[in-house]
Amino acid sequence: MKKITTCLIAIVLMAWACPALAQSAYGESCQFYNIDKTVKAKLGEGEDALYQQNSIRALWPVMLNGKECPKLQEAICKWLTDKDDIKLMDRAIEYTLYTDIENVPFGDNGPYLILDSFNDIESSYSSTTNTIELKTLGKRFAVFHLFTYMYYEGAAHGMYVHNYITYDTELDKIVTLEDVLVDPELIRPHILKSINLKYDYTEEDLFLPEDGVMKIPSVWYFEEGFLHLFYQVYEIASYAQGDIDVPLFYPNDPSAPEYLTPYGKQLMEESQAEDP
Repeated sequence: MKKITTCLIAIVLMAWACPALAQSAYGESCQFYNIDKTVKAKLGEGEDALYQQNSIRALWPVMLNGKECPKLQEAICKWLTDKDDIKLMDRAIEYTLYTDIENVPFGDNGPYLILDSFNDIESSYSSTTNTIELKTLGKRFAVFHLFTYMYYEGAAHGMYVHNYITYDTELDKIVTLEDVLVDPELIRPHILKSINLKYDYTEEDLFLPEDGVMKIPSVWYFEEGFLHLFYQVYEIASYAQGDIDVPLFYPNDPSAPEYLTPYGKQLMEESQAEDP
């Protein structure tokens, strides 16, 4: 992880019930909850009983660069639960820990029992793991990496999803791709070229529409002066190829059209700053 300041140093051993206080490299205070929770449950009874394990490990933001961050907290709650009406940390964590692999709350389909371990069960079990980490923290912008791994009992392999949230600590704003791009069409011709440079994939290696035009993904972030476009597993490639995280290599040509808004340039320039 890069550009993570001394905010994290005092956090490792803190319980999430009490926020950890620290100072950022920019002289501003930060607060986080350090969350590490796992729930194991038996769902149903008898031979039809199923088993579920849910875990969440999160560095949950309370204050960044001296300011509270309610919009960021709501965005994380939304990502965890996919519910518009869950906007508080405690409710989001409870939903995450006490919901089965089909997103059904424990108890809705019958009785359930919380277990200390799965040592005595003979079958496999379904599981979900959610991880939230601070990827970068700058003077104005923070980037959080959110990751979910899911395994369905009996499946050949698990499935995983990444997300990145870019947050403006000054404005309490979730930054969108529309905020940073003048026009998405300006970057579209350069996506496949960038994928080829990083992965050596050509059009034949990818899942492309019939017209061959690359889609622009919904997940993105800035790092070290590059706009990264992130494609999930199966979005444009096979499971074996995995996810595609491609820095956009845009022509270094004075005559090329400017693809970043003034706001996007601020974000890019901050991502280029030296590590604190």
